[in-house]
Amino acid sequence: MRVIVIGTRGSLLALTQTRWAVARLKENWPEAELKIKTITTRGDRGADPREQNIFVGELEDALRSGEIDIAVHSLKDLPTTQPEGLMIAGVPRRVDPRDAFVGRNGVLKMNDLPRGARVGTSSTRRKAQLLAWREDLEVVPLRGNIDTRLKKLVSEDLDGIILAAAGLLRLDMRNRISEFVDSEILLPSPGQGALALEVREGDDIADELAYSLNDASTRARVLAERGFLHGLGAGCLAPVGALAHLQDDLLILDAALYSADGKTIIRGEVEGSPSEAWEMGLELAKDVVAAGGREILDSLEQ
Repeated sequence: MRVIVIGTRGSLLALTQTRWAVARLKENWPEAELKIKTITTRGDRGADPREQNIFVGELEDALRSGEIDIAVHSLKDLPTTQPEGLMIAGVPRRVDPRDAFVGRNGVLKMNDLPRGARVGTSSTRRKAQLLAWREDLEVVPLRGNIDTRLKKLVSEDLDGIILAAAGLLRLDMRNRISEFVDSEILLPSPGQGALALEVREGDDIADELAYSLNDASTRARVLAERGFLHGLGAGCLAPVGALAHLQDDLLILDAALYSADGKTIIRGEVEGSPSEAWEMGLELAKDVVAAGGREILDSLEQ
């Protein structure tokens, strides 16, 4: 077997995720020779975070050119339309998809936030949902890697910050989580907490390796969530939340579209067979658009 080169961004979280994937691949394929290669993306070079796909493009270019054989992504960063010649071969078992609240002094909880509390996040989805929950909150822009954001909790005198729980868990920072946020307050981003192993079409060896980490239940759940996002025609930065779960053999998708100020929410639920996950997401998106979602989407484009 040839050396399989696995591409990743160079952030601590990205490298931690990729090293985890490589360790699992070595368990499944002890004879395989695996090498990690760090790729710098536009997002790592400071591109405007409001742009689409800033953490993906350079990794996919490296895949196409043969510089790497498998790209490891945070699934929520990937566009819902797959580029020609590339495919997602494996979606490993998902880490907790919820958002996490990190309160001031590690003690403050969301229900204890004082009136006018300052909460840090740069996510339009989180901002819209926070304002829908409590319109008195001051949502403060918060960018940077996880460590930088945690430091800004103190340096910018914030009452709390919102982060993806999965990132903190993967970095062994569970002790920093004040609470996991209930999805009734913050519906996660579609695909949050999941990884995607992307390969070139026709590369059977890389495909087989990546597929060995695939978790069928996780894949069905994220397919439904991403199908909803795709059906709306919205990018990964839009104020869209989606979370699917399996109940026995039934897949249930809860998803919503928010106006930027959180004053308008269109939320729905659909259930069906895991084998029709993508179609379920598309169906729910159609219902949301018909229920007034088109006006919200048009306002987001202005």
